[in-house]
Amino acid sequence: MPMLNIGSTKQLFFDDYLIESLVNAKQGLNPAVKVDNNPVIRAERPWEGNFMRPNKVIFDPIDGIFKMWYSSATITVHLENGKPVPGGAAGLLLDTHGSVMCLATSKDGIHWERPSLGLVQFDGSTDNNILPTKEGLPPAPAFQDLREKDPAKRYKALMMIGDTQKRGMQYDLYYSPDGINWTPYEGNPVIDTGQELGRWAGRFQGWDPIRETYYVTMEASHHWRGPYGKRLIGKAESPDMIHWSEPEIILVPDKDDYPDTEFYSLPVFAYEGIYVGLLWIFRTTNVTHHPEVIFSRDGFHFQRNYREPYIPRGGSRADFDFSSVYAQDTIIHGDNIFTYYIGTNSRSPEIAFELGDKSTEGIGLAVSRLDGFVSLDSGKGWVVKDRSEEELRHIYGERQIFEEPESFGQMTTRPFGFSGSRLYLNTSMAPIAAGPSPGEVKVEILRANHKKLPGFSFNDADSITVGGTSQVVSWNGNSDVSALAGKPIKLRFYFKNAKLYSFQFK
Repeated sequence: MPMLNIGSTKQLFFDDYLIESLVNAKQGLNPAVKVDNNPVIRAERPWEGNFMRPNKVIFDPIDGIFKMWYSSATITVHLENGKPVPGGAAGLLLDTHGSVMCLATSKDGIHWERPSLGLVQFDGSTDNNILPTKEGLPPAPAFQDLREKDPAKRYKALMMIGDTQKRGMQYDLYYSPDGINWTPYEGNPVIDTGQELGRWAGRFQGWDPIRETYYVTMEASHHWRGPYGKRLIGKAESPDMIHWSEPEIILVPDKDDYPDTEFYSLPVFAYEGIYVGLLWIFRTTNVTHHPEVIFSRDGFHFQRNYREPYIPRGGSRADFDFSSVYAQDTIIHGDNIFTYYIGTNSRSPEIAFELGDKSTEGIGLAVSRLDGFVSLDSGKGWVVKDRSEEELRHIYGERQIFEEPESFGQMTTRPFGFSGSRLYLNTSMAPIAAGPSPGEVKVEILRANHKKLPGFSFNDADSITVGGTSQVVSWNGNSDVSALAGKPIKLRFYFKNAKLYSFQFK
């Protein structure tokens, strides 16, 4: 069997691909943390209503700023004689007024400004950030295509004509130099179901740098009208955004899901050579949504090992994201991972009616540390030993520091080869009050047959006691491992009061 060669690719711990064994350690989800100023854009202008959502968020490397296309409207339950009126797709009639698409910009992705675009009149003035929209044209880009050589096609979007309930659904392709002014592809439609029912609703589109193709992830089940009677996730690919493969179902609820679980949508992005998805879990009985982080190594077969919410819903009914959290765009920025989301406290019109003027939808942001989706977590470093009652009485309340290897959580990798001259860790330490000793990480290098390499043993390893996203590993003060590059080795991590997120040779 050929040796696994990881080169200088960063290795995360979301699955057992490289993990041979774990001792007193476990993989765990790290939910993203909502920023304090959520919702990050509030309805503060006359043209902004109680419902606001991010349609697209990017960091534009050309202009060096974050950009957000967001929509806003005032939506209320339609009342006659003070009572809601049955009807419409949602079960009760809704009144929608003042729908607009707007553009916001930001230097840090957290604090946003509304540039005066001068493009659309509102109450006799063009001093606003409203974007021009036109029936039949995309209101916002699906993605920014930085590979595109033609600047007139820098932004792309597929736009659906028809729906999944009727025959003859089509998709048209549009290009734009700026995400505002759109030109249709001359060969539209690029998707035409003819006399078949609509095949898919492609919410998330983009370029896949791993498989080097364009993709769409979609609800590929004719909404709930497919054979399963539930919403499911599918995927299609294209070399050019024009010629598309037949959609393939890639995710269905399983026996570990609640009976009312459906999959509403799947934003997915490439991250360090793997696919990370934020699967929208829809509980139809509870009428709630939350994102679940899932992983894949091929883009089609996803692992759902962590079923807790990646971004939890709000805790109070009046919170803007109490009912549903719909993850949208994820942006890697510095040492942080930003995930923007739609939050609402009134997924159903019945709840909107009950909440009255507190019914809302807003633009949220949750942040994770770099590589921080999943970590290997260890314990405090206690060693279970037989002690007399007098010894236990003596040590109670004192910090006991144990240095022997068995006091550490341990993870041993499978054999692999690498390229590079140094080993870097992404790790964090627990607060000192959380355990009897400070956080500590040591790394041992073994031969493929498990024998220790002279100079790289536990006793040779220097302790890492400070967290960071790129901590250099060393042995007796020496961090150079270039002599081992290309040879089969194993790593054994020893850690206590600490989390490990990733490692990388470079």
